[in-house]
Amino acid sequence: MFKHYKISTVLIILLLSVGFIFSDECIAQGSSAQKLTTILPDDVLGFVATSGADELKPDFEKTILSQIWKDPQVQTFYQAIYKELLGKFEQGVNDPEAKKAIDNVLNFAGLVKNRPVVFGVAQKQAEQGPPVYGFAIMEAGPRKAEINAALSKLESMADEGDIIDKKIGNYTLHGPKDDGGVPGYWGWIGDYLVFAINDGTGLAVKYLQNAPMSRPVPAYLQKVSPTSDALAIYVNPEKALQLIAGIAKAEGDEDEFAVIQAVISELGLDKVKTLTSRTGFEGSNLVVNELIEISQPRTGLFSNIKTIDMKVFDMVDGRAMNAVAFNLDLAGVYDTVMKAIEAGAAAADEDFDEIEEAIAEVEQELKFKIRDGLLASLDGQIIFYTLPGGIMPQSPQGGLVFIAKLKDVKLWEQTITAVEKIAAEETNGMIQLSTQVQNDKIMHTWAVAPLALVQIMPTWVVSGDNVIIASNPAMCNMAIEQMNSGRNSIRTTEGFRRVTANVPSNLLSLNYVDSKVQFGQMMTEFQQFWPMLTMVASQSGLKLPFMLPSLTQITEKLGPSCQYCWYDDQGLRSCYRGDGLEQGVGLVAGTAAGVGVMMPALARTRNQARRVVSMSNLKQLGVATIMYANEHDDNLPENFDQMNKYIGGSKVLESPLKPKDFTGPSYILVTGQNVSMDPGNIVIYENPAYCSDRINVLFLDCHVEQMQKDRFLRTLKETYERLDREMPEIKFKN
Repeated sequence: MFKHYKISTVLIILLLSVGFIFSDECIAQGSSAQKLTTILPDDVLGFVATSGADELKPDFEKTILSQIWKDPQVQTFYQAIYKELLGKFEQGVNDPEAKKAIDNVLNFAGLVKNRPVVFGVAQKQAEQGPPVYGFAIMEAGPRKAEINAALSKLESMADEGDIIDKKIGNYTLHGPKDDGGVPGYWGWIGDYLVFAINDGTGLAVKYLQNAPMSRPVPAYLQKVSPTSDALAIYVNPEKALQLIAGIAKAEGDEDEFAVIQAVISELGLDKVKTLTSRTGFEGSNLVVNELIEISQPRTGLFSNIKTIDMKVFDMVDGRAMNAVAFNLDLAGVYDTVMKAIEAGAAAADEDFDEIEEAIAEVEQELKFKIRDGLLASLDGQIIFYTLPGGIMPQSPQGGLVFIAKLKDVKLWEQTITAVEKIAAEETNGMIQLSTQVQNDKIMHTWAVAPLALVQIMPTWVVSGDNVIIASNPAMCNMAIEQMNSGRNSIRTTEGFRRVTANVPSNLLSLNYVDSKVQFGQMMTEFQQFWPMLTMVASQSGLKLPFMLPSLTQITEKLGPSCQYCWYDDQGLRSCYRGDGLEQGVGLVAGTAAGVGVMMPALARTRNQARRVVSMSNLKQLGVATIMYANEHDDNLPENFDQMNKYIGGSKVLESPLKPKDFTGPSYILVTGQNVSMDPGNIVIYENPAYCSDRINVLFLDCHVEQMQKDRFLRTLKETYERLDREMPEIKFKN
């Protein structure tokens, strides 16, 4: 029971946490989103709130993001893709009622996005079922009639009698007649539309039913600097951990939870109280303020983050389109993780010495030390930057430079030399190593033929107490010259000076981006790949615009952006101020690329589904072999016919992966085995004759794996060696 509840709770919390990590959106003081936080239910574990497009529009229209979105070419491009995808989807849905349902859902969603709304998860007392419930509260305002009409259309899709009235406090709301043991409701309380799940008593609407009740803005939200208004995200890991601990105790699984708690404590994550993020629009910029509230003293991973010296940016070429600096005690991080593993092992009453021995064996095989070699040689202060294309003839595509300060130069050189030797040996010469002396410095280059053709040849050199790693020798030479001279560094540029003028003195990291250059570079590169993606999509029946929109005029208005973080007495803070294109470009590019390969990906998904069915067949065959063995002195069957009694028909013996014109068997049985043999023995495997890379395999312990060809052959050979028999010849497709 505990596992079921724990998984449900953790999934909810994890989803909210993922939203916090990957979202740079938030709210503003006095905004409608913030007002919603004053009517939240008690014991909230986390929420996402937005002020809605109606309120955001005036501020959003001042931003560069808005100018890009409203650009006629962008709108034409977007509408073409939207209509194509929607058309393809509707082609696959022949039911007119289903199409009507899609229209109703899209219409309702379109109205909801305009209004202030909060989605959240809160804790409750529960004798049965998960002690959490979900809720959504939307303030409809002047759009109430429209939204209510759209909601009525959604309700009309249900069969008659499936939706009933539910009395929640002083209000009559709606809910499903058969809730499957998970109570829920939805409906109007004044101008607020409320949805709740796993809440049968009205916990989610406590402060709506008693309106007007004046409650202050939550303290955790006030700790984060307000912006204009956009979206707010809040997560309470401390309360969530207490909840899971209570569930573990109630279900008698305290020992299991003790392992989790021990690891979390050593990592210092038990000190995290809340996670809060607020974002808004300020002029043409997007501004993000975030706080990870951490109680003192900071321990574990948080104690290994150190302050940076801004002078490190003197080593960055002024033409760089971005530069990132941070200071992290990597050896300390390793120690922290190892202590967490040791604590978890102790709590689980397992032997930590075995883990240490395994690491020692790996290090002996690699011929270098991880903690006391590679990590111990690094000081922790690191900076890396990228140069755009067109700056250097020797590197027309631009390149990357990585500079790390060293504690022990000799230790670094010994360790990395060992790494190089292993790389050369393990790749059978695919990686070619070379050294050359330039300006009294030894330059080491790794060359791989396909990458070398596009001028990517990772190169490293030690200069003073720093190691420079660059994407090719030319970039490495340029970085050495810049580091030694410090002239025309990025710190001297007007953009860098402007956006870093008011940063705190105790910075832990700083990320500077020349948005105009970076965006232009990314669009240029993507323009080159887009036609190929459209052709791939067209082969799968998806017609996309052949050209991407040109945004040259708009990108000329872009300025630099800056994101940085620091510690204060409340925890780890971060701030972002810029055009917002760093996140936007990645999202747009990723979406566009995803669209371009969507249909081939769907084909791969169908193939993967067939693999899953085949694995299910093998699982059933595994059960059949054990049932057979129980009745035949622990001996496994010698052929599939002997298993007919236990598999209920021949369908299980036919793999959906097998081509229609293939006349051989779907599965191969390794005979002559019994249940007392090595559990790692292969018992049944997919016929390699129609497989080109991966093989579905059933083992003696009845677990099923999808194995790469080489690993499968090794494991099958080991099986036959244990059986003291010669392995038959295995032929793969192609």
